[in-house]
Amino acid sequence: MKADDPLVEVLLRNEQYWAGKKVLFAGDITSPQLLPQLIRTTAATVLTDNYEFASSLSAMMGVRLGHSAREFAQKKHVQVIFGSCHDPQVVQHLESVETLVLFLSKSKSLSQDLLYHLQSKLTDKTNILLIGANAIGGKSADSLLKNAATVYKVDTARKCTVFLGQLKAPQADTATGITLPALKPCKAIPAVRYGGISCEQLPGIFSQGQLDTGTHMLLNALHADLTAQALGLSKSENITDLATSDLTILPPLNIAEPILDLGCGAGVIGLSLAARGCSHIVSTDISATALFSTELNASKEQLSKRILPLACDMLPQEATLEAAQSFMGGSNKFRFIVTNPPFHQGLNRSTSKTLDMIAHAPEYLSANGALYLVGNTCLHYEQALEQAFKRVEVLYSTTKFTVFKAQMA
Repeated sequence: MKADDPLVEVLLRNEQYWAGKKVLFAGDITSPQLLPQLIRTTAATVLTDNYEFASSLSAMMGVRLGHSAREFAQKKHVQVIFGSCHDPQVVQHLESVETLVLFLSKSKSLSQDLLYHLQSKLTDKTNILLIGANAIGGKSADSLLKNAATVYKVDTARKCTVFLGQLKAPQADTATGITLPALKPCKAIPAVRYGGISCEQLPGIFSQGQLDTGTHMLLNALHADLTAQALGLSKSENITDLATSDLTILPPLNIAEPILDLGCGAGVIGLSLAARGCSHIVSTDISATALFSTELNASKEQLSKRILPLACDMLPQEATLEAAQSFMGGSNKFRFIVTNPPFHQGLNRSTSKTLDMIAHAPEYLSANGALYLVGNTCLHYEQALEQAFKRVEVLYSTTKFTVFKAQMA
């Protein structure tokens, strides 16, 4: 199979470094053309954070993935893992390899983070191939291994660059005598706080180190509206900032019907609802790191029994809902869908997935259900919402963001 994906093509041009070896492929590779090439290895593991890509590769192998924060598919000598490099269960599952092929992420820190967490599977004899498009820093990828490895540029083609490195033997600190890891971690990311909840953030999660403005507005408007409902009011009199408050001082919601936190990220929306007594929150995301973060934060806040992280892209399909049936009490409908949907795919801006989600959201809501959505005001989601729903309210709006509530009743 001739590859026309630039990254796969440059991989094939350098097969002398990985063919016939035990290889770990990781990073930002999304082309299914990778899979047929893996027959050239002795053993190949593909570690990906992207559920859509993991599902596609697994389906080509004839294996159907589940929907948890970590999934494993194996056929002969090829294994596909959907998981986060921060997840101890995933890292423990990995074996030492002769070659690591790292496809660069658009963010240098994500590539650095992967190298740091995977270094326990590498030795000073492991080949490390760094492959990346020049547009996202491929020409300077050798800096990821600065002072930790001997690195050479081995290829440039299709506007991509390939570096080959081997780790130097770990050195002991002259002052303490402690042997230090060759590769350094990323800079620590501050936790996000809202309503008395603390959400640890990992590299790759949206809005690093702070609660992004859109989600902040959505949370304030959502909790004001739900408080009004709990008090029997038709509408909230005002919307206050709850970021530094304690959500437990608000009227408890005690909603047992399922709620969907769509695109959960670190889990702050679902956790805020769980803190007020909502007991069946399905938190979905396409990213394994996001799902692991949600798991981690739910455990720290002692809310794990109220939250089910599930892997899927946008609205859960039938198989995903089947995986959640026990948790959802046999229901396949949600009382609320709450989301700050993404509108970037890689480096490109696109609203197509969100518009499709809006069109189909009524099918997922109970008769008295509602979609709470925040979006950039310039995206004009009100047009799609008014086509899909009978009643659309603007709960809060600025020149940059708008919070909508959409209902069928």
